[in-house]
Parts: sequence; structure tokens; C-alpha cells
Amino acid sequence: MQDSPTVSIAIAQLLRKHRFNEPVNFYYAVDGKLVSSPSGEDVNWNSPVFDVTARRKVYSAPTLAMAQKWLREKKRHEVLVDREYFYGKVGPYFSKIIRLKDGAISQTAKSRSYDKALESGVLKALRML
Repeated sequence: MQDSPTVSIAIAQLLRKHRFNEPVNFYYAVDGKLVSSPSGEDVNWNSPVFDVTARRKVYSAPTLAMAQKWLREKKRHEVLVDREYFYGKVGPYFSKIIRLKDGAISQTAKSRSYDKALESGVLKALRML
């Protein structure tokens, strides 16, 4: 069972473009539907082997947390989710993206939920690569 939401197909496509090659349980099929691994085991769906099998690309669909970790460890982009706090009032969530090689910081728009803020942070980090 997953503890974090799965990435969107747009994020899955960008992850593949930037060589995400980690085994995961879910993937986006040729028709764009999110599918679980038939064997129940984690597989690297971005492998060229599956391109031949499907005759078109399928995309690995990791959790947002896994994509966040991969960005930090492999691409040196830290995605941090934070929340505004002003005079005792808690505000919306947002993400900060820190490029670890030079410390450049970028920020996303504000979101009502943690997961949406993380998703927009992961997407923005992938677009920064």
C-alpha cells in the first residue's frame, strides 16, 4: 500500500525524460491509465524493454515522496514543502526548490494541501533541470 500519492502523467513523462530508472509498482499505460504491476512486484517501467512490448512508451509512476527523494539524491534539487505562518495564523502550503550545486532557490504558488504543494514543487524542479 502506498503512503504517498502517485505522480501525475505529466510528471511521469518528465521523470522518464530525465532518466528516472527506479523500480516502482505503478505505471501509466499507453492509453494514459494508471495501472498496478500485474506481478505485484516493483519494476523499472521506464526500461526500453517495455517500449518494445507495448510498442509505445509506458511511464513509471512513483509516489511523490519517491520522486522528491530521487530529485534530491540523483539530480541535487531539494524540494521542501513549507507553510505560511503569520501572527498565529497558519496559511497555505508552498514548495521551495533549492538547487544544491549553487544554492539557487525557487518557490511555487500557494496550495491548500500538502500533496498539491509537493506535486507543484516536484514539477517545477523537473522543469528546472
